[in-house]
Amino acid sequence: MPAKKCSYKGITYDSKAEAGYHVELKAKKKRGEIGDIELQPTWDLFGVEFADSLDPTEIARAVRVGKYTADFRYFDTRQKEWVVVDIKGQVPKTVTRRDGSKRRVAGGKGWTAFRLRCELLKANYGIDVQVIEGAPYTRLATEMGIK
Repeated sequence: MPAKKCSYKGITYDSKAEAGYHVELKAKKKRGEIGDIELQPTWDLFGVEFADSLDPTEIARAVRVGKYTADFRYFDTRQKEWVVVDIKGQVPKTVTRRDGSKRRVAGGKGWTAFRLRCELLKANYGIDVQVIEGAPYTRLATEMGIK
């Protein structure tokens, strides 16, 4: 079931989980644990296009293949680094069956494309995306009356 957009204090979020997480980030900022918070930061993603020639002097070039928009980026004042966060309703988990075999469950539609974008972001910019399960933040938003 796709997330529903919601608004809180004049900001529109893609889900209640994002709104709840943003409330938590603002509390951390107030306590001095984090610095700046950005909503919906975007990066261009690049791949490599190779020359259609066997000439070894021809060089490959970078080609824009898409973009990635995270949910949040904030500066962690303790670690002195930027943290990129994406909130997901269902984060895939690997479960072990009784017979010892492993199976991936959940993940939702589009998970593979999301992981590919994350890998390209890492390859292009050296940025790791922190994937956070949204359920606790959906509950927080609900408790706060965010609709």
